[in-house]
Amino acid sequence: MRGLLSTYGSRGDVEPMAELAVRLRALGAEVRMCAPPDEECADRLAGVTGPLVPAGVWR
Repeated sequence: MRGLLSTYGSRGDVEPMAELAVRLRALGAEVRMCAPPDEECADRLAGVTGPLVPAGVWR
């Protein structure tokens, strides 16, 4: 199974989706995470969810 999880917002919006991605991966799913492309978010998700698909524009 493959899935794309998408969220946008602050840390409180992104981290629950990241946890869902981790749990789905543990069940054998291929998961990509779509989240804000800022450095803080990308760094936090890099080791947890696999490749980050950027959503929106980072300034």
